[in-house]
Amino acid sequence: MPRRRKGYLVTFQHLSRMYIASFYHFKKIEELEPAREFVEHLCSESGALGTVILASEGINAALAHPNARVLESLVDRIQNFLTFSELKTTTSHAGTDSLPFDKLQVRVRREIVTYGLPFDFTLPALPKANPMEWKDLILDDDTVVLDVRNRYEHRIGRFRNSIQPNTNNFREFKDYLNQQTEIDKDQNVAIYCTGGIRCEKAAQSMFKHGFKSVIQLDRGILGYLQETKDSSVWEGECFVFDQRVAVDETLAEGTAEFCLACGDPIAPEEKSSPLFEYGISCSTCREALTPADRARRAERVRQLNLGQQRAA
Repeated sequence: MPRRRKGYLVTFQHLSRMYIASFYHFKKIEELEPAREFVEHLCSESGALGTVILASEGINAALAHPNARVLESLVDRIQNFLTFSELKTTTSHAGTDSLPFDKLQVRVRREIVTYGLPFDFTLPALPKANPMEWKDLILDDDTVVLDVRNRYEHRIGRFRNSIQPNTNNFREFKDYLNQQTEIDKDQNVAIYCTGGIRCEKAAQSMFKHGFKSVIQLDRGILGYLQETKDSSVWEGECFVFDQRVAVDETLAEGTAEFCLACGDPIAPEEKSSPLFEYGISCSTCREALTPADRARRAERVRQLNLGQQRAA
């Protein structure tokens, strides 16, 4: 269906794909409301869909549009308006039959990524490895590779031999640092996340905890896969926070989907597990499944099936 955004009509049927630009930047923004109004108007008029988060510490965004040039122009105009020196963008794609976003949201929040601590602009710039350097870094036997994403993201895709602190959300990473004993603070630690933004705050916390050598993957998993086209040290798919669920090593829409029961992402191979029942449970939520849960979820599946039959 065509989608209209405040007078601008975008027709998707004749187009083969949607382009998604993901970017963030930490820089102080003094006037948040004018920034929000500008970004919202700009994106609305061009027909872009997606999410933009603004805070006094910067911007975090994922925007989708069927025209790559329009999307590039949007990013440039946002960068110029906010007087940022640069906005490093990672571009992925999806088919127009499964839109990554169904609306535009431009919001002002306390943080551009929820952690419970603001970005510390008084700290020096902390080390980063570009995508071309990353492979050699993580294959070094003296390097500990740490995934700072959530446990369910790690489960469906990860860099080889990386560890994950079993966190359910990024806020819990602070608690992990306070309690962890498995990583020596004198070791080289290579950290990564989806697009780089969580690593920025994680690295600052690790620096304050006394870790001597923490290296972030610049632009995250998405930047690595876009830049190198090398998936030899990458396993699975990369979870993304939109309706695609995940992308594969080519940054095309992946095969992972959400469990209808608990909302966790599940990889295709997990469907062969005896713990998986469509709409009832997956390996994550099966243990907590009660008879009442089963009955309620079974009825929901029945209603969904009836709805699909009527729509056919």
